[in-house]
Amino acid sequence: MREALFRYLCERPAGATTAELLDLVFTQPGSDPEFGPRFLRALLAGDPRFFFVGEEDRWVARCWEALREDLDAAEFAVVDIETTGGSAIAGGITEIGAVRLRGGRVEAEFQQLVNPGIPIAPFVTRLTGITDAMLVDQPPIAEVLPRFLEFVGDRILVAHNARFDLAFLNAAMRRHVGWPLAQPHLCTIRLARRLIPGLRRCSLDALAAHFGLFPRDRHRALGDARITADLLCCLMEQARARGVRRLDQLLGLQGQARDGRPFFCSLPRDKVKRLPASPGVYRFYAQDGRLLYVGRSTDVRRRVCSYLYNSRGHPGRVLDLIRHVASVEVEETGSELEAALREAEWIRQYKPPYNRRGKHLPRIAYLKVGGDRTFPRLVVTRRPVSRVGRLFGPFPGWASAERARDALLRLYGVRSCSGRLYPAPRNAPCFAGQVGMCSAPCAARIDAAAYGARVRGLIELLEGRDAWARAELVRRRETASATLQFEAAARAQRDLEVIDDLMRRSRKFRWASGAPECLILHPSRRARAEAYVILGGYLVHRQPLEGEGDLDRLAAWVERALAEPRRCTPAPADIERASIVAAWLDARREEDGVVLPLRRPVELAEWRPALASVARTAADAPHGEGSTPRVSPPPERKDE
Repeated sequence: MREALFRYLCERPAGATTAELLDLVFTQPGSDPEFGPRFLRALLAGDPRFFFVGEEDRWVARCWEALREDLDAAEFAVVDIETTGGSAIAGGITEIGAVRLRGGRVEAEFQQLVNPGIPIAPFVTRLTGITDAMLVDQPPIAEVLPRFLEFVGDRILVAHNARFDLAFLNAAMRRHVGWPLAQPHLCTIRLARRLIPGLRRCSLDALAAHFGLFPRDRHRALGDARITADLLCCLMEQARARGVRRLDQLLGLQGQARDGRPFFCSLPRDKVKRLPASPGVYRFYAQDGRLLYVGRSTDVRRRVCSYLYNSRGHPGRVLDLIRHVASVEVEETGSELEAALREAEWIRQYKPPYNRRGKHLPRIAYLKVGGDRTFPRLVVTRRPVSRVGRLFGPFPGWASAERARDALLRLYGVRSCSGRLYPAPRNAPCFAGQVGMCSAPCAARIDAAAYGARVRGLIELLEGRDAWARAELVRRRETASATLQFEAAARAQRDLEVIDDLMRRSRKFRWASGAPECLILHPSRRARAEAYVILGGYLVHRQPLEGEGDLDRLAAWVERALAEPRRCTPAPADIERASIVAAWLDARREEDGVVLPLRRPVELAEWRPALASVARTAADAPHGEGSTPRVSPPPERKDE
């Protein structure tokens, strides 16, 4: 535990408060407010690697003690480099520029062109004006480095997007010196993001414009180093206004997350970047082995890499999770659908503390017709399966389903209220009946036969078998326009668009709406295909298919399942899986596989070519083993 806290403090020149260290050690604060400080004093006070600053309630690693100096006395070396383009491993340095600062004043400057030994990318030449011919007679980086290191000394390094510049400098240092640069560094992009959170872009040009600076010799090393030095002085003034007086505090400021606490992730970057770039489920664990969070992604490597960086998009809950994560495990799945199902199973079984209940499930909704034999009603529901009434959908959200419901209520006048009706002329209709969105069967304004005809017309429309609604809405729109009732015409046009969307959905799903019975064959990275059997709206079976033998055995299983009686009461896990499958059906693209209706007898003659087609799709899809993770911010970028 002491070693873990020492490594943590070694990454933070400003140190960490008692509460921050206790948060790393304990996941629950406890009831005794004096126990935590006593515990840390007993653990760290006798170790010479730590010292405690009582007036700030802060523990600091002894190696940073020299950085507790006033900003006015601090010395900086502002650095900028130009390169051949590409990554730090494959590319080379073409120019180094540096400015030494003390007390906000320039003490000295350094500029040197470098022969990288490789050609410069054409777009870099257009940007910087540096050509291959200009570098032929210049010294190589091995000769330039000693003079640069002598100029910099042990001063704090400063760069705009320091990740980029230091990646190239450290790569050259390792090749020619044997070790990377050792001194701490400041990144003006990171400082600007903490000090000016409202600024949309933090590029050098954007920040220069924000502070009224006038860049000269832009995209040349010394010119950019000069403007970065001016920018650093402006940012230090902003930091002083926030109470930052010492160098260690300024270094600590750039490492803060959006919640004001230092950003820290102990996941090893090398291990994360070796994760598969394919669909799968990732699981985060704490130091003591407890499961903290389960997530899924179509590219697991890219998603997990996003947790390594101090992004402005991380909410407080995610930042707290990142600080407690010690290891990650990944389970590759054959498909995106399988990843969603596996994620739901892990969350339901283990209930990780950082997974919000139900947040991993798709936010879909359905229209439901039923609830009363004589006077059925039309309502919106989230449950993907219903024992009473018929479901139509899914819709990509509650609001989408409500828009469809309201348009249908205006067209057909069916009711949406709950409860059983006892029609009588003395009953006063509700507001929907008064404004014409309901035919008011409660007030006996329509008999059961006429109401039933309206419900049948509604169902025919939802099944895609009735064109009356569209023609009626076109008539209402034209009539309202002719009589200058433009609001009514606009409402009819909006309802017409909703009906067109309903017709599209009915054509897309047809037999797969409501409680589908189908076989899904999904392209897979681990088999020829992934098979999912849906009966009565439930996912009842899933398996990878390797060959024709697996398909024959699956057909026999489906034959038996179709002959067996169906269960009536769904379990919560069944509803979760049904929601996931329904959302997948709604968002399905052509390349996402084949959906086949199930009927007896099973039509293997239809299944075999479908399996062959899905297998070809999976074979043609790019696999992620050799792909490069796209993480933010990428180290290859020079400016934001």
